[in-house]
Amino acid sequence: MYWIYDEPTWVLGLVTTLTFLLPAVLGLMLGRKWIYRTFRLSDETNESVNGYFAGAGVLYGLLLGLVAVATWQNYDSANSTASKEASAIAALYRDVSAFPEPERGQLQNQLEQYLNYVIDVAWPAHRHGEVPRGGTLLLSRFQVVLTGFQPSNANQQVILAEALTAFNKLVDARRMRMDSVETGLPGVFWVVILAGAILSIALTYTFHLPTLRGHLMLSGIYSLFLGFMIFLVVALDNPFRGELSVTPESYVHVLNGLAELDPARQ
Repeated sequence: MYWIYDEPTWVLGLVTTLTFLLPAVLGLMLGRKWIYRTFRLSDETNESVNGYFAGAGVLYGLLLGLVAVATWQNYDSANSTASKEASAIAALYRDVSAFPEPERGQLQNQLEQYLNYVIDVAWPAHRHGEVPRGGTLLLSRFQVVLTGFQPSNANQQVILAEALTAFNKLVDARRMRMDSVETGLPGVFWVVILAGAILSIALTYTFHLPTLRGHLMLSGIYSLFLGFMIFLVVALDNPFRGELSVTPESYVHVLNGLAELDPARQ
């Protein structure tokens, strides 16, 4: 089902809402007479149906609300993780800018290469649910140069310690980003959500209304609302997929501002 994230957001929203609206309307048009006749629906049954519908609506609404909140939290967490990694890169770049040559130039170039890799290679792969490993090699090369640096005075020892701390934060943030690529609701949640939507729409058929037009309007509005809610969950469920996905904007800002992080370039 991941192919849906390759489509524009408005197409995804239209398909999702129509998926609930059209079956709801067609089902009511085809089965209204049979339902009324089989279950002997009348104005007197509306009160009982309303009680059951209210109970089911509370349970399903609670489920859908909690799922929507959890989905947004996953999205926000993935966005925060990307920002933390970009901030760690900026802090590390500033630290290594205090190193003497040739280590300073080597470390700066490797961090710039890593930023370009994340923006141009890793992020497009994330959009397809893939986690490339090229960044590991780049950071390993960076680590070799960083740990191989021999400080010649106390000031350089402090700078090296700060750089190692920033590097560890970068590695942790990168691991969290890679783990977030495949974040999404388990399949059992989608089974329950879709089954609940179908059952709740079916319950709207059991209300006794004087005209088919009015019944279609109420059931259609209810199914549209369900479609909107489920579209919201779908759009945010995989934080690195689709037009509403997390963007590499934080990394781009850091890449464009590298010169400002090096006092020697100012």
